[in-house]
Amino acid sequence: MTIRWTQKTALVLLAGLLAITAAACGSDSKKSTTGGFSENPTTISGVPTLASSFPLTVPRSDGKSLTLAAAPKRIVSLSPATTEIIYALGAEGALAAVDKQANYPDGAKAFPTKVDAFEPNIETIAALKPDLVIVATDSGGIVGKLDQLNIPVLFSDINKDVKTVDDVLAQIGLLGRVTGTTDRSAPLIDNLGGRVRKIRDALQGVDTTQAKIYHELDSTYYTASNLSFIGDLYHTLRVQNIAGNGGGQPYPQLTQEAIIAANPKFIVLADEEFGVSIDSVKQRPGWAAIDAVKNDKVFAVSADIISRPGPRIVDALEQLAKDIYPQRFK
Repeated sequence: MTIRWTQKTALVLLAGLLAITAAACGSDSKKSTTGGFSENPTTISGVPTLASSFPLTVPRSDGKSLTLAAAPKRIVSLSPATTEIIYALGAEGALAAVDKQANYPDGAKAFPTKVDAFEPNIETIAALKPDLVIVATDSGGIVGKLDQLNIPVLFSDINKDVKTVDDVLAQIGLLGRVTGTTDRSAPLIDNLGGRVRKIRDALQGVDTTQAKIYHELDSTYYTASNLSFIGDLYHTLRVQNIAGNGGGQPYPQLTQEAIIAANPKFIVLADEEFGVSIDSVKQRPGWAAIDAVKNDKVFAVSADIISRPGPRIVDALEQLAKDIYPQRFK
């Protein structure tokens, strides 16, 4: 799933996540707010996982649940991130269609059948005869429409269910259960969780009160607050997000004046694909006074890896760690 930003709106479609439960990967991490794992799970890198067992019942964001009699063989993934996870688990053979924004890995980019998750067409999806549709944003009431047709749907509201890096790792575990590939999801979680712990361990004792950071999603100053999984990256990196809790919004819009007044030490741009560059940011009126600009601490990161809650979110975390702490992460 990816975030598509326009000049007028910040429409978040980080589709393709399931209901999440996560325990902390490290002692200072935030806890997931949703349920769904058994009381006695196996633990991999601090993230509870369960072996695949069918029939399988998992919770949805709308309070309903999904029951699968067997591992699905025709999945419609309305989320680039879910598609990435499915490929990482080696379960791509079960895909019947992917969202048209899916572009990683190459197999997803070249996938022959693509659908539109922003404006989903129920007739098009139904014609694919899926035995599972994965939805993260209920665009056009697609979840209810699928329910009416008795098409199995796994719905997880991205703004409610995926708020931390640990949630992303737990998502991989749950997708492993749903696709019957826990033998692959377990070592993947172990690897990714170990990389996250390595960063957390390296930053123990870092003063979190000094370094402030601004994350830019588009040129109209939409950003990611502490209530988003993107914001949790900065929690892990022990820097202060100037967006705070975003007034209760995971992706609030700031003003230029507020950004300048906050004087962030670091600026991270995730909007180069929209024509924003490090040089253009430096030319913005009044921004020359910002410490990040004065000290050449403006960094660019691919929106594909930082705005999709999939395996590559750890790549984004490692890149940011090197940018912010070059002496600690060489």
